[in-house]
Amino acid sequence: MHGGVAAVAVACCLLTAGCTGLIGPAQSTGGATVTPAPVPPEPPARVAPGLTEAGVTDTNALARAHVQQLGNASYTLRHTRTVEAADGTLRLREVTTGEFGPNYREFVAVRTLTGASVSERTIRTRWSEGRAIQETTVGNTTRRAIVADGRGIGAPPLPPREALFFEPTFNGRIAALFDGANVTGVTRTREEVMQTYRAPVYRVEADGATDRSKFPVVPAERVGDVGFTAVVGPSGVVYGYGTQYTVVRNGTTLHITESLRYSDVGSADPDFS
Repeated sequence: MHGGVAAVAVACCLLTAGCTGLIGPAQSTGGATVTPAPVPPEPPARVAPGLTEAGVTDTNALARAHVQQLGNASYTLRHTRTVEAADGTLRLREVTTGEFGPNYREFVAVRTLTGASVSERTIRTRWSEGRAIQETTVGNTTRRAIVADGRGIGAPPLPPREALFFEPTFNGRIAALFDGANVTGVTRTREEVMQTYRAPVYRVEADGATDRSKFPVVPAERVGDVGFTAVVGPSGVVYGYGTQYTVVRNGTTLHITESLRYSDVGSADPDFS
């Protein structure tokens, strides 16, 4: 009996904290430190289709989203391009304005060209009731023509957008500029700027260009002094951009500035009269 009691006492001692001496001291790690695994950086946040906080990832995706969003909404636009000689002489000023209804069911667009290198003219196209009428004024002469008719009477039955003398979304130009610019910053704008666009818009800034050939609208011998900024919404609408650069053409240096602005997207009340 005494032997059995002793065995039980030893077993109890092994299970209690007061008998740690029977199982030996804790093993030492020898002072070695354990290095935690590196945490991978978070990928840049998506700002708009084809655009992140780090820069441009897909210009075609951005242009497609821009076209899709504008096609479904009413909006107004203003595009200006100015070409000046080195001595300040105005070679060309091209101003295009437009008011568009959803899906281009109605619109009116006007372009004026002035400057020493062009014949001054005004082009006006209006689409209403399934027909596009274009008026071209040079000097005191105005020529009027039906350029599209949904019924195919007197003109081909073109879709409304194709009846225009220009592409109202400027998608090709937008893709070229974003392709060629060396985008270095994509930042969210201040609250007062967001209120103007009624969206959490982002400002895109570039430091020069990665491909200067994308900027001129016609071939040039040299391109320099490139600047580019843009405002983009989360849905992909490029609300506007501004760019400036110099070109050398036929040995002459020209200074070019260009700007595009879309406004009242989704809330425009166009006057088609």
